[in-house]
Amino acid sequence: MANVVGSSVERVEDARLLTGRGRFTDDVRLPGTLHAAFLRSIVPHARIGRIAVERARALPGVSAVFTAADFEGVVQPLDFSAGIPGHTLPTFGPLSGDKARYVGDPLAVVVATSRYVAEDALGLIDVELEELPHVLTVEDALAVGAPVLFEELGDNLVYDALHEYGDVEAAFAAADRVVTATIAQHRFTSSALETRGAVASYDPESGELLYQSSNKSPHMLRVRLSEYLGIPQHRIRVVTKDVGGAFGGKGAIWREDLAVAAASLLLGRPVKWIEDRSENLTAFGGAREETLDVEAAVDGEGVIRHRQWVTTPIRA
Repeated sequence: MANVVGSSVERVEDARLLTGRGRFTDDVRLPGTLHAAFLRSIVPHARIGRIAVERARALPGVSAVFTAADFEGVVQPLDFSAGIPGHTLPTFGPLSGDKARYVGDPLAVVVATSRYVAEDALGLIDVELEELPHVLTVEDALAVGAPVLFEELGDNLVYDALHEYGDVEAAFAAADRVVTATIAQHRFTSSALETRGAVASYDPESGELLYQSSNKSPHMLRVRLSEYLGIPQHRIRVVTKDVGGAFGGKGAIWREDLAVAAASLLLGRPVKWIEDRSENLTAFGGAREETLDVEAAVDGEGVIRHRQWVTTPIRA
């Protein structure tokens, strides 16, 4: 460590990556691998009626078509509540079965001998969608009478809390000046060079799951796979090789991870999913859309002695 701290350390992976010897998720080739493709909502908010998958299942090369009902009892309801006061989250599954809540919401997954066949099968699925009113901004989502995404929560507010540090009133009372500002930041997505992807391989004989993924938190991913699939952690191996960028988006488990793993568990064969760029830009998690109202207590020298801000509450 003494030779590293304070010194210029050269990157050691460049030669391997620049000469094409990197190993990414799409480079994984397992015998008998099937390929997954997701049917996604094209509307932002709708009640889901019947999902007719018979024609898709009959297409040559299709091994299975899964909807939300097929994963019941296989994948436990996802619950990311952290027990934080003022923080309320809904539970949901890897696929939506009652409502579509955003453009890109996964409604079904096709598993076939190739991605091409799986994509063709998606076009044979008929979905009845009763479109519902939708919102486009945080302010709209929090307005009185706004359409509610998760009815069991009562509204779209998932986190609201007040945190005070120090004597706020005294600091502002003694300030030479109070400066106010409103700062707004638009939403963006983590569009890395390598999109999300995974290869799940479940062995029915040993009850072991090998999960190879473009994820930068393999240990937490293994914990979550165990929690929601009911497979002991010692029977799950998560392998992450090179990751072609993340920007904060590949440090969690995603619904598609569980759908791909569940498909392998039910079929007893490796299942591979590589997110295409359209999915990445449409369905990947957005971030940072927020508005802050800031007040700063400033002394005569312009030094901020105290500050407080109110952030637009997080929406569902």
